[in-house]
Amino acid sequence: MQNLNDLRAFVLVAQHKSFTKAGEKLGVSASAVSHCLSNLENRLNIRLLNRTTRSISPTPEGLMLLNDISPYLQAIDLSIKKLSENQDNITGTVRINASQVAIEMAILPKLAPIFEQFPHINIELFSENRFVDIVGEGFDMGVRLGDDLAKDMVAVKISPPLTTVLVATPSYLQNKEIPKQIKKLDNHRLLGLRLETDREPIAWDFWVAGKLVSYVPKGQLILNSNPLPAVKNHLGIGFMPYFMVENELTSGELVEILGEFKMTYEPFYAYYPSRKHHSRAFEVVLQALRE
Repeated sequence: MQNLNDLRAFVLVAQHKSFTKAGEKLGVSASAVSHCLSNLENRLNIRLLNRTTRSISPTPEGLMLLNDISPYLQAIDLSIKKLSENQDNITGTVRINASQVAIEMAILPKLAPIFEQFPHINIELFSENRFVDIVGEGFDMGVRLGDDLAKDMVAVKISPPLTTVLVATPSYLQNKEIPKQIKKLDNHRLLGLRLETDREPIAWDFWVAGKLVSYVPKGQLILNSNPLPAVKNHLGIGFMPYFMVENELTSGELVEILGEFKMTYEPFYAYYPSRKHHSRAFEVVLQALRE
């Protein structure tokens, strides 16, 4: 039977790519972690990690072992932790990776009751617009639009559908023709959104006569974050979720453009690995997001 401490040390080194960080997690020195790894490799007679002065990475055999044992070690940790928890003392940290829109629309409005009822639960929110490997990057759950996710993930709806709108300020539109057709957007200054540097700006989707029409803006200004501040500075027309600008549209600070063609997308879904063993803190947060 293998030593669980050696296996745990291997997993932490492979995940953090550092003997020092693994040692900090285990409460031992980096040299002690290195000794555990050497013992494990010697017993198995297999090299599990490639080590250089600059990097650490699992060998193919090491990656196979990492993928096989990580869920079981985590399940052991969670099962032991849950034995010591009760409803009045649920504790732990839940790490969530989500797009900024998802954080603002589907997560932040639901956190206050958690913090009030469970003061020992901590939540870490990481805003990224790209899809990430939440298991590989150490997150407990991710939140994205739609439920078309990997087969080994569970998807739970946590928001109503997302509606998007085109908006601009009256100041920007002054003395300009307000577009009544999608192609007329070509005559305006458009604020594009590029989520990743190696990709085109995201298309603006419209629903026209029962069909999806995608328009790729040729933006004079391209951003990788919320375009609303740029819109409010009268720089052009921006495409964004309706919930972000509902108050401004009601007050007249912003004007909706091509509203008859606005697009409604699927709701936001929380997704997470399908294993059964989750911490009580995770279950509390997930339930709050569902509600």
